[in-house]
Amino acid sequence: PGTKNIMLPWKDNDVLYRGDTHAPLGLVSNDYKIVQPRTVMEFFRDVAKDNKLALETAGTLKGGRIYWALAKLSEEAEVGKGDRMKGYVLLSTSADGSRRTRGKHTTVRVVCWNTLSMADGNGKTTTGAGVNVSHRSIFDEKQAKIDLGLAEQSFDSFMKQARTLAKLKLTPKDAVNFTLQLLSGKLPTELTKEETDEVLATKHAQCIAALYAGQGKGSQLATAHGTAWGLVNAVTEFVDHAYPSRSIENRLYRSWFGNSERMKNDALNIAMAMAA
Repeated sequence: PGTKNIMLPWKDNDVLYRGDTHAPLGLVSNDYKIVQPRTVMEFFRDVAKDNKLALETAGTLKGGRIYWALAKLSEEAEVGKGDRMKGYVLLSTSADGSRRTRGKHTTVRVVCWNTLSMADGNGKTTTGAGVNVSHRSIFDEKQAKIDLGLAEQSFDSFMKQARTLAKLKLTPKDAVNFTLQLLSGKLPTELTKEETDEVLATKHAQCIAALYAGQGKGSQLATAHGTAWGLVNAVTEFVDHAYPSRSIENRLYRSWFGNSERMKNDALNIAMAMAA
């Protein structure tokens, strides 16, 4: 009461907004280089064509702030009987400058539609597929396509990792230790009994355990039952389908770009360390 609303300019920043609804997408600096959605989608389509990929679907997240497209690799493969994997490249960029233009190798497990980033030969998940363009730079479509260098070798390498995990049988104690390390960020030996009990009592731990024990889709397959691969997929199913979320869009964003993606990558890396 007794005060006036005063609008002040925000020095050295501009507002980026949608041309159709005029809704603001975010504040950007003066050196931000605008890339129109049409240019991005044409780039994604050309990348798919040049690398013999099939562009399956595309869309936006966060009210149009993020553009994405999924392009399928030509090959599919089985971890074991009935457990088929498909390889994809997830292409994405942001309108508000919060994300660079990037490509990322990812996989889809057909039986449950779980998604997981591909791993390299050392068991570390790959974070990019060769393109990483800042919005502070002019978007050079030709150079970006040359630098992308997509190769199905990444998918082959990932399949070797998955088959290794499918052969690794776990004891109940192994599964508990895996969950403790994943959810606490510490080695089980570093936790007190009270801390251990607290982690295992969380809904996250209980849901992962239930999915691993047989409630998860594909959890009864020979590749998954009682194996490290089954435990990794219990985590991915929890993250992709069971994790509490206000909307499907929020769950998808977290699964591809946020904390959920990091949890899945951590699960794969912990499992690969167990197999070493």
